[in-house]
Amino acid sequence: MSCFSRLIDLLAGDQGEVKVALRFYLDEFNHVILEGCLDLEGKMICQRCLDAADISVHVDILLKAVRTYEQEKALPAKYDPLFLQKEPIELIPLLEDELLLGLPLIPYHNSDCSSKEFWSTKSKDLVGQRDKEDVVNKETTNPFSVLAKLKNDAKTIQES
Repeated sequence: MSCFSRLIDLLAGDQGEVKVALRFYLDEFNHVILEGCLDLEGKMICQRCLDAADISVHVDILLKAVRTYEQEKALPAKYDPLFLQKEPIELIPLLEDELLLGLPLIPYHNSDCSSKEFWSTKSKDLVGQRDKEDVVNKETTNPFSVLAKLKNDAKTIQES
């Protein structure tokens, strides 16, 4: 895990495990294919209760090496492009990018974790209930009431 520094920044700590299974081969046209899967077991901060939640991420990889954008456009839909350049491709950042794309946008516990009990300012008797008195006593204001008052004031001045 320590080699995935950007990934660790998004996890709740550096504890976890990444399993990698990759296969490199040439297809019938002698194009380089990278096929495999990544499995991540780790913890992220639950966005409901703000505690650490266990996450499992599985990412399938199927990349085909290309050199130009024309080759990329001609790729079958099942392949993602892997652009070859003059410099060698570093495998760790490539795998880390794939894992980052596979992370959940909003991590949360699989079981129901309710943040009400942690963040409510009401007594336990009122948690989850709407305070009806506030709704009844709430005064509704019309944004045009100021204009109506100005109109009435103008009529009063004209009558005088």
